[in-house]
Amino acid sequence: MDLYLMYLRKSRMDTDYENVSVKETLSRHRTILENFCKAKKLHVAEVLEEVVSGESLYARPEMMRLLDMINTGMYAGVVCMDIERLSRGSSLESGHIMQVLQVNSCKIITPGKTYDLQNDSDEQFTDMKFMFSRYELKTINKRLVRGRNQSASEGKFMGSMAPYGYRAFKLPGEKGNSLCIEPEEAKVVQMIFEMYGKQGIGYNTIAYQLNQMHIPSRIGEWGQTSIANIINNEVYLGKIRWRREPVKRVVKDGMLAKKRILNDDYELYEGRHEPIITEEQWNMAKAAQKKRNHTPNHKDRQLRNPFASILICGKCGAIMKRKTPKKDRSCIPWYQCPTRGCDCKMIKCDTVENYIYDAMEEWLEQYVLQINSDQQPVIDPIESSLEAIRGQITALQQQQDKLCEYLEKGIYSVEMFAKRNATLATEIKQLQSSEAELVQQQNAGNEKKKTTLQIIPTTQHILDNYDILTILEKNQLWKLVLKKVTVYRSQDDELSIQLYPNLPK
Repeated sequence: MDLYLMYLRKSRMDTDYENVSVKETLSRHRTILENFCKAKKLHVAEVLEEVVSGESLYARPEMMRLLDMINTGMYAGVVCMDIERLSRGSSLESGHIMQVLQVNSCKIITPGKTYDLQNDSDEQFTDMKFMFSRYELKTINKRLVRGRNQSASEGKFMGSMAPYGYRAFKLPGEKGNSLCIEPEEAKVVQMIFEMYGKQGIGYNTIAYQLNQMHIPSRIGEWGQTSIANIINNEVYLGKIRWRREPVKRVVKDGMLAKKRILNDDYELYEGRHEPIITEEQWNMAKAAQKKRNHTPNHKDRQLRNPFASILICGKCGAIMKRKTPKKDRSCIPWYQCPTRGCDCKMIKCDTVENYIYDAMEEWLEQYVLQINSDQQPVIDPIESSLEAIRGQITALQQQQDKLCEYLEKGIYSVEMFAKRNATLATEIKQLQSSEAELVQQQNAGNEKKKTTLQIIPTTQHILDNYDILTILEKNQLWKLVLKKVTVYRSQDDELSIQLYPNLPK
């Protein structure tokens, strides 16, 4: 007896059943198909359903699972409402779906027509249906884009999350959203622009001071990025920023995927919301930003800090800066925390460098001893577990094959078959999930071994050749073996230095 799969998909872009929820629509479709299968005496082994756009296979896990199941060769066809449920994506993805169906002699069965891809005319017709489906999707997307462009030009808020200082609300009597001010958050935004534009305080210091004042951001503590996002967002001027992060399509593993890119050539419209800051405050912030970003263009300027970007203040988390207290370059250089208000005192560069060298020498010795003393078990427990799980999966799949024989011989009724098959499918799915977790652990272990093999000779090379390495070479090599180094010198001159070797967890 032939077995079939049922596939249900509802796109949020679909226009049918406008006043009905997605869940209700899927339920209607399922009822229609179940009645159809009952009338045609089609035995459905499993029902797969999802609520996603049909544009990309990467965003459709149930469709990916459907294709894997078809590739087993156990199923005679896929039952769906119409061909468009299967694919509206690129010709590449549609072709991939058709190929899987065709190779496995799997039919597409809809209430209106059955498509046999072994038949040339059905194959051509299916290909045309996919093509028209892609065209329809493009038309829908163009209409949506036009609508969103129009809404943005009308000053409506188009984002999914309101920026800090605002909350989104539905515009009364019309489609779309706008923003209203959150008074307490707006005061913080005002403070940020005042500190940056008027007082000349940098991003990192502002974040540090806000955290010290126990003022939470929407995601917890403030950081350099969250401050920069506020300083650079025209929404606080009462503007709507559009096409700041457009979607770009890329090919990944032979399939189309999407990624967002930052676009500097975006559009600005007058918003319907009230501004939080004035033009003067905005201009002052931009002037301060320009001043901070203006550095002489010394193409031949040499790196002078071997721990550039990896030496971190142990108190506030800022990147320590190498400073020469006097203009005289012969003067002893110091590391200084750039955060205004941080009580970390300056530390001599030589002191830090000598400590790190000695500490890494000691660490390497201990790490090599640890690696050599770790006895690998004769039998790898992960590999043994994988072997056992894969054996169980094979056994259960063989049981599934026998179910079909029992059904054909009349030993099992359709109801008994469906129940037993569903149980086996659940057990297989659970085992496959365990298998995936073990494979992940195995890969992580292999990656750790690989890192171990790299970090030991690299560290040894640094230590053996430290005196002849250039500053740039030291910095590049330290970044390979160290994630970061935290330093803190208290007001009582107590020095604390913590190393974080670049080892996998």
